[in-house]
Amino acid sequence: MNSLESLRSDFNTQIKEITKINNKKMFDYCSYVGSGDSYAAGLFAEFFTGHRCRCYSPSDLIGSKILYDKTYCFISVTGKTKANIELAQRATESGARTVAITFDQNSKLAQVCKEVVLLKLPKAKTPGSGFGTFVANVVTSLQLTGVDVPKNFHLWYKKGLELSLELLNSVALPDQITYVIGNNILHVLAFYASLKMAEFFGITAVPYKLEEFCHSPIFGIKKSHYLWILGQSEKRLSRKLGKLGINISYFELYNGDTLTQLFQSIFFVQHLILLLAQRSGFTQLKYLVEQDVLKTSSDIIYNNRN
Repeated sequence: MNSLESLRSDFNTQIKEITKINNKKMFDYCSYVGSGDSYAAGLFAEFFTGHRCRCYSPSDLIGSKILYDKTYCFISVTGKTKANIELAQRATESGARTVAITFDQNSKLAQVCKEVVLLKLPKAKTPGSGFGTFVANVVTSLQLTGVDVPKNFHLWYKKGLELSLELLNSVALPDQITYVIGNNILHVLAFYASLKMAEFFGITAVPYKLEEFCHSPIFGIKKSHYLWILGQSEKRLSRKLGKLGINISYFELYNGDTLTQLFQSIFFVQHLILLLAQRSGFTQLKYLVEQDVLKTSSDIIYNNRN
């Protein structure tokens, strides 16, 4: 099974396991800490708690003072990320409450944290963390802060698939720099989508909020670049940008219920990426092919000595 097939299988089977996730509330306030997909999961929790909980990359906090009366919740599938481990150990030694959300209860991160929340679903046989693990991290992060997540995953998944199939023919796989635009929770989704586009296709994708994009980055855009707009009733603004001759794909993702919008949109992005890969004949994720880049990335993230 190639890497794309394994991710497609993971996407198609994730709902059954995600529906079983049921964590009790652990705190009202915390600082979520994570990198990559895990950072995105924490950012969603920040939004849904009205910023009572905040989310940081570990690099944001490495040089900061640890507050002993705060809770630090570290999101890491492997529990091996060097920066997470160093920060968690320092926080624990400072007397702060430390929690690890991870697959591996025997990982170094789990060992240095005071409490561990295990992701209780079968680990996907995929390169990297997989689609299901990301959604599980989002659900877990929300539940630990007391956000009630209805068991509507089958409906949200179905709608996400329908949207991706409906919009596929209007989307070209970008071959140049792509700006992924979204506001509020869709800005976090834009960040997540930019990660997947780099991993799958080797595309330089940059997330922005719509207004921030118009303050400055818009002046650096070329007609060979692309704009993906994850929209919330912003079609009119999309048309204004289109008059500049920019390659635009607009995806209307608005829903009055923000949790519905969140999960439908995640499933939409995941499936759209898979459809674009299939249509373009990809069988392997780009980052797995770039072995020198992958080794350098792993050496830095995990502090490998080889």
